[in-house]
Amino acid sequence: MRRSLLRFAAVAAAATGLSAAVPLPGAAAGAAPSRPASTGPACGTPAPLTPAAAAASTGVTPTAVSIANVAILSGPVPGLFQGAPTGVRAYFAYVNAHGGVDGRRLEVDRYDDGFNGQQNALATQQAVDKDFALVGNFSLFDNYGCKVLTAVPSMPDVSVTLDPGTNGLPNVFSAQPVGQGGALGPVLFFKRRYPTAVRKAAALLTNVSTVTSQWHDQELTMEHAGYHFTYVRAVSPLTTDFTTDVITMRNEDVQAVDITNLDYELDATFMQDLTQQNWHPQLVFSAGPAYATQFIPTAGGAGAADGVWVGQGVALYLGQDRSTIPAVHTFLSWVHRVAPSWDPDLFTLYGWASAQLFVQALRAAGPHPTRGAVLTALHHITSFDASGLMAASDPATKTPPSCYIMARVIDGRFQRVDDPPHGAYRCDAPYYVVPGGS
Repeated sequence: MRRSLLRFAAVAAAATGLSAAVPLPGAAAGAAPSRPASTGPACGTPAPLTPAAAAASTGVTPTAVSIANVAILSGPVPGLFQGAPTGVRAYFAYVNAHGGVDGRRLEVDRYDDGFNGQQNALATQQAVDKDFALVGNFSLFDNYGCKVLTAVPSMPDVSVTLDPGTNGLPNVFSAQPVGQGGALGPVLFFKRRYPTAVRKAAALLTNVSTVTSQWHDQELTMEHAGYHFTYVRAVSPLTTDFTTDVITMRNEDVQAVDITNLDYELDATFMQDLTQQNWHPQLVFSAGPAYATQFIPTAGGAGAADGVWVGQGVALYLGQDRSTIPAVHTFLSWVHRVAPSWDPDLFTLYGWASAQLFVQALRAAGPHPTRGAVLTALHHITSFDASGLMAASDPATKTPPSCYIMARVIDGRFQRVDDPPHGAYRCDAPYYVVPGGS
């Protein structure tokens, strides 16, 4: 159970970087289902922000600011998103070690929604009543808590969310906003390198609603760039064998395989089966989920994983960019200070970046912060990159990043390829908005 849900979560989160499913014309067995309807309650129309609500400073004392984090910490998958509060704690510890903000320490109240939508709404309400703001939330049930945020538009929520309704609220700000479309940069990079391969492409994706929803935007983005998919299959998160897929792809002369919408364990399983069948398409690529410490050894080492490409909107934060992006060293150092045994993951990065975005707004709000002043400050942050840990996005207008990095597994290690020096990002193509998207 833990393995399947981790797959769902990691894929759903990382896919936002490329980034929901319509069947592909001519797609082979198991074509992706259409975009599913949103589950859970709709957020509704935000209530008016009154001057009295904007002036609230709940959770602020002369010596501290109390911040809330709501994440899945228990339930059927204990610790599923433990990385989110860990990242927030790590960044706040870093800030506190340097004097806090206007002499106040930053403190984190951790709320557990227990993998339950109603509990998510209850935890969000408790945070509104007790804490100054929400920071670094990560849950599969944001669309329950969002009704509370709709009713209390003064409550700042600085978190990466996968729910479009939550993302659209005027008091929600993301370090990597969700968009309806995808960054064209990696897509065009592969097309230039493998012009014939992308015309004979295949994709595998986990058959869960958030993933299939995002696949729709990815597919339209890639088709806009000239890709053609001849084989698409949505698979169970419990899949343990891709041999049939590999044989079918080989028989259909597939030359490019998109494994973005499988997590690292499924990606590794696919690479094992591909190697066992001695089949080597020109291009195997991921928009992020394959970038995990465990992917290469799980796939069977360099012999199986070498050649896999990753194009993503975040740095190589597991350590490969430590020497060129100082923030990678800071991130890893402080995470290990607050949680020595924790292996940082994407959710840890999101927690850290969300905390950094919030602190930037809190400093701008002045020595006597109110919720309204922080919201005003957030509305003026039009470029944010977490000190280089992420490609720049625009939190104020909820504009996703278009810049990216390219990496590849070479000699059993993730290495940047063809990127600008000193840890910079490639910014050579726009973010594509699908027709009817925003």
